[in-house]
Amino acid sequence: MSASKSGKPVKMEMRAGSSCLLNVLGQYILVDLLEVGEETIRVSFPAKDYPVAGMVVHLDFHDAEGFDSYEAEVLEGPARADSGLVLSRPLESRRTQHRDACRVPTDLTVQIKDQVHVRRYDASLLNLSAGGALIETDAPFDFSTTLELTLSLPGESLLRVLGQVVHISDEAKRKEPGSRLLGVRFVSLDPEARQTVSRYAWYRLRELYPPQ
Repeated sequence: MSASKSGKPVKMEMRAGSSCLLNVLGQYILVDLLEVGEETIRVSFPAKDYPVAGMVVHLDFHDAEGFDSYEAEVLEGPARADSGLVLSRPLESRRTQHRDACRVPTDLTVQIKDQVHVRRYDASLLNLSAGGALIETDAPFDFSTTLELTLSLPGESLLRVLGQVVHISDEAKRKEPGSRLLGVRFVSLDPEARQTVSRYAWYRLRELYPPQ
């Protein structure tokens, strides 16, 4: 790491010529850093009509163990297809370690309930892996709640697994009143259930990214 004139540490990958994934409107695009200044950076971008000034994007730099994510504001949108974006210069990043299980997006519905109560709630299953899931629901569960999830995966027997709420976000995709995103980590997943979820994950990957 080096330091900027402000004295704050700056990651070495934040330099002209490096590449990263730009997350804009939930879409990931591989971009190149064209110019890196003290307060702004310019990155390549294939479109010419978005994003516009004031929007927030994320720059993700991946390595073998995880990735560093930087939040930046769009200062100038692309004037033409090859002009790129001018962004505010991000100085601080959030480190995320890669999961040890492949997580895939789904469009399924899952039933959930608190382990100690009988009421069940429907939830949108946004992604799934052998290690956990991201669900969207209006169920009033708190952090660390132990849940029972009933999964109906295509081509598989009905599966009931236990999970613990490890993350809660109000940034729900459906924007419905009371709807939240819950990150759930599976606990005590037996080998047969893990194999079932892993088999579905690989099926889903082949469906999303068929061989060319």
